[in-house]
Amino acid sequence: MLRQRRALLGGATVVGLLAAMAGRELTLDRSIEHMFAPHDPILEPYRRLQRTFGRHEILLAAYPDPEFATPAGLDRVRALAERLRRIDGVAAVVTVLDPPGAADFAGDPRGEAFREVFAGYTHSAALDAGGAICLIERPEQGDPAERAAARRRTLAEVRAALVPLPGSVAVGEPVLMEEAFDLLEADGRRLNTWCTLLVLLTIVAAFGSVRWVLLPLAVVQLALASTRAVLVLGSLQLSMVSSMLSAIVTVVGVATVVHVMVRYRDGLDAGREPLQALGEACEQLARPVLFACLTDAVGFASLMLSAVGPVHDFGFMTAIGSLLTIPATAATVPALALFGQRRGDRRAAADSAAAPRRRRLDAALASVLTMSPRRARLCGAAGLTAAAGLALGAAQLERETDFTRNFRDDSELVRAYRFVETRFGGAGVWDVLLPAPARLSRSFLVRVLDLEAHLIATAPTLGKAISLADALDAGLGGLRGLQLEVALRGALSLLRARMPEFIDAVSQVDPADARPWLRIMLRAPERLEAESKTELIEQVRSAVQQKFPGAEVTGYYVLLTELIQSVLADQWTTFAAATAAILATMAWAFRCWKLAVLALVPNVLPVFALFGAMGWLGLRINMGAAMIAAVSVGLSVDGSIHYLMDYRRRQSLGCSPAEALEQVQSAVGRAATLSTLALVVGFSTLAASDFVPTIYFGVLVSLSMIGGLAGNLVALPLMLRGLHARRG
Repeated sequence: MLRQRRALLGGATVVGLLAAMAGRELTLDRSIEHMFAPHDPILEPYRRLQRTFGRHEILLAAYPDPEFATPAGLDRVRALAERLRRIDGVAAVVTVLDPPGAADFAGDPRGEAFREVFAGYTHSAALDAGGAICLIERPEQGDPAERAAARRRTLAEVRAALVPLPGSVAVGEPVLMEEAFDLLEADGRRLNTWCTLLVLLTIVAAFGSVRWVLLPLAVVQLALASTRAVLVLGSLQLSMVSSMLSAIVTVVGVATVVHVMVRYRDGLDAGREPLQALGEACEQLARPVLFACLTDAVGFASLMLSAVGPVHDFGFMTAIGSLLTIPATAATVPALALFGQRRGDRRAAADSAAAPRRRRLDAALASVLTMSPRRARLCGAAGLTAAAGLALGAAQLERETDFTRNFRDDSELVRAYRFVETRFGGAGVWDVLLPAPARLSRSFLVRVLDLEAHLIATAPTLGKAISLADALDAGLGGLRGLQLEVALRGALSLLRARMPEFIDAVSQVDPADARPWLRIMLRAPERLEAESKTELIEQVRSAVQQKFPGAEVTGYYVLLTELIQSVLADQWTTFAAATAAILATMAWAFRCWKLAVLALVPNVLPVFALFGAMGWLGLRINMGAAMIAAVSVGLSVDGSIHYLMDYRRRQSLGCSPAEALEQVQSAVGRAATLSTLALVVGFSTLAASDFVPTIYFGVLVSLSMIGGLAGNLVALPLMLRGLHARRG
C-alpha cells in the first residue's frame, strides 16, 4: 500500500470524480408511501384512495377577513379563486362561491345550509376568515427530480397567489411534506459545508497545521461520493432520514483518520523516518480500523430489520458508507500523509506548535487513568446507579405524532397551522372510504349522515366530517323527509354541474375492480398529543366498522401517526439486533467473548442513560431520535475496539498490564478525544436547523459520542484492571 501510494491516490482521484458525477443523480424520495414496507397493510386503503379519487392532495389556502360576508369580501374570494385556477398543477379549486347559494348572506335557508356544510373549508364558522380548497396534482410520470421541481413550483405559485391577502397561509399535506424535505436538503448541504468546515478547523487547532485537514477531507468526501454513486447504480433514493447519510460517513471517516494521524505523529516524535512512521502506524491500525468499520456496518445494517422504509434505507446506506471508508482510507492516506515529507525530515510533521496542547492532553488522560483506580468501587457504584436511575426514565418516553412539532415553534409553517387550527377547527385532513351502491339511494345517504353524526358524538376532538350526503342534504332541505328518488337524481345533477370537482373528489369508482366508493373527508386538530391522536383514529375506525363493515380509514393524518408508532416500536428491536451483531463481530475480532462483552458495556450504558434522561425531561421521540439507540452503539464502540486491540498488542510486545494501559490511554485516548471533539464541534451546526429531528439527531449523536468517550477512557480501563486482578 505504501509502495503504490501514488498510484492509489491517482486511482482514488479518478474514482472520486466519476463517483461525484454519478452521485449528482441521487434524488430525495418525497413520497409518503415509500416510508412503509411495500406490503404494509396500512398502504392498501391509501392506494385505493389515490387511484379512486385521483392522485391529488388537499391544500387549504386561508386568510383572515373580518369583512368576509360583505360584497368586498366575496370579491376577494373570487379574485383568489381565479388566481389559483390559473396555476399549473392545481386540479380544482372550491370556494364559498361554488356551493349553490352559499355566498347569499341575505338569509336564504339553502345558502345557510351549504355554508354550514363547508364551514372549516371555504370559510371559518365565525365568517371572519376565508379559504379555498385546492386539489394539488401529484405527478407520477417522468424524472423524479423534474416531478419534485414541478410540485415545488406549484406550491410556490400558490403562495404567490396568496400574497395580496395579508396574513394568508397555506396548509395541508403537500406543504407539510415539501417543507420538511426542503429543510432536510438544506441540512444535508449544511453538513457538507459548515459541519465539514468546523470539523477541519478543529483538527487544524488540535494538530497545529493546515496540512492535516487533507486526510479527513479526502477520506470523507471519497467515501461519501462512492456511497452516493453506489446508491444511484442501485436505483435507490434518499428518504426522510437517510438524508443524514453524510453525517454518519463523516463520523466514521474522521474517527478513522484521526487515529492514523495520531499514531503517525507519535512515530515522528520518536525520531523515525516519515515512511517508517507511517508504515508502523498502518501496521498497528490495520486490524482496529478494519474491525471498527465492520462493526459500524453491522450495527447500522441492523436497522434494515425495521419495517419503516426510511429507517431500513438509512441502515443500508450507512452500512455501505461505513464499508467504503476502508478503501477510501487505504487509497488516500498513505500519499497525503507523506505529502511534502522528505527523508530525514523526522520532526517536521510533528508540528511543534501543537506540542504543548498535546502534552496537556496526555497529562489529563494520565490523571484520569491514575485517579480512577483509587475510587474504582465508588466510581463504579455511582456510574451504575446513575445509569440505572436514568434508564428508568426510558419507560416514560412518548412519541411525537404532531408532525408540525418537527419544525421550530417560531417558523412560518407552525404559525400557519396555528391559524387554521384556531379559525377553521383543525388542520389535519384524513378520509373514510365507504363501499357504495352502484346507484346512490336516499337510505344509503341517510346512513352516511348518521355515521357522521355518530363520529362527531363519539370522537369529540374530531372537528368536521363532510361528504356528498351533506351537500345533497343541504341542497334538498333534508334527505330524511325526501319522498321521491327522482328529486335526489335532480339534486345530484345540479351539484355535479355547479361543483364537478367536489363531486369527483367524494364519489368515484375504483378502476381496479369497478367498485363504487363514497368518501367522507374528516378534519381534526393536527397538534394533538400522541395518545389523543391515536385514540381519535381508533375511535373513528371502530365507529366506521360498526356502521359500514368493509369501510377504510386512511390519509396522511393516519399514515404519519402510524409511521412514528412503527419507528418507536422498531427502536428497541433494532437496538437489540445491533448490540448482538456488534457483540458477535467483536468476539470474532478479539477471539474472546469476555473482551467483547467488556467492550460493549461502556458503550451500551450511555445509550440507556441518554434515553432515560429524555424520558425524565419529557422530551418526545421523533424521527431524528428513534434511530439513535442502534446508531450510538455502532459509533461509540469504535473507540473500544482501538483501545482493546492496542492494549493486547502492547502486552504481546512484553508490556505489563499497567504499562500497556498507560501507553494506550495516551495514544488511543488522545485520538479518541480529538476525533470526538472535532465531530461534536462540527455537529453543533445542526442545532441551527429549522427541522427539529435534525437538531435531535445532531445533539444525541454528539452526546452519545461523549458518553462513549467517557466510557472508554474511564470505565474500560477499570474493567480491564478488574479482569486482570481476577486472573491474578
